[in-house]
Amino acid sequence: MKKSYSHYVFEDLADLGISVTTAQLFQKTLQLKPTAWILETLAFNKTLPMSTEKARSELLIMPILLELKRQNVLKITLFSGYKLDVDTSRGLRGFCDFLISTKPQAPFLESPIIAVVEAKQDKDLMEAAPQCIAEMYAAQLFNEKHKTQVPVIFGTVTSGYEWIFMKLENQQVIIDTERYTIKDLEDLLGIWQTIIAEF
Repeated sequence: MKKSYSHYVFEDLADLGISVTTAQLFQKTLQLKPTAWILETLAFNKTLPMSTEKARSELLIMPILLELKRQNVLKITLFSGYKLDVDTSRGLRGFCDFLISTKPQAPFLESPIIAVVEAKQDKDLMEAAPQCIAEMYAAQLFNEKHKTQVPVIFGTVTSGYEWIFMKLENQQVIIDTERYTIKDLEDLLGIWQTIIAEF
């Protein structure tokens, strides 16, 4: 079986020329107040069984990203479950849980991709960071291939409850030392709004 994003571990990132450090990513963040829609949706969805990664992806993560789209209709497009094959020889192939592009209303995946979201179980969050980083690097190559210059790519690994953010600039990845949770939804949405405002 050929290597894909899901097979990446931290040691593999050096083969891509990527170095990884940790730091606080966001010194100041914007505010984005949750709408009644997202509060009602999450409240209802939390009454449903969520023991699987797929359930959390559909019932927690997707509604949060849809809220982001609803509040930024003309700024971003959200893609769910799209294949991002950019360099099969290096294992930069496979499906991404979610991709965010600043090409508004795009009917198919187009650059510039600005963020990657990888859904995982709670215990797998840091273990999944290399997979997310490989997808972020692939997004960077995808943008370059389509002649779109994007200075940074953001990524997050999330269980739906907890979110770990990352930033790729050139060949350097910073993993945020802060953790954001769905309990502090306004802060979480504010981080996303801060990311969108960079583009």
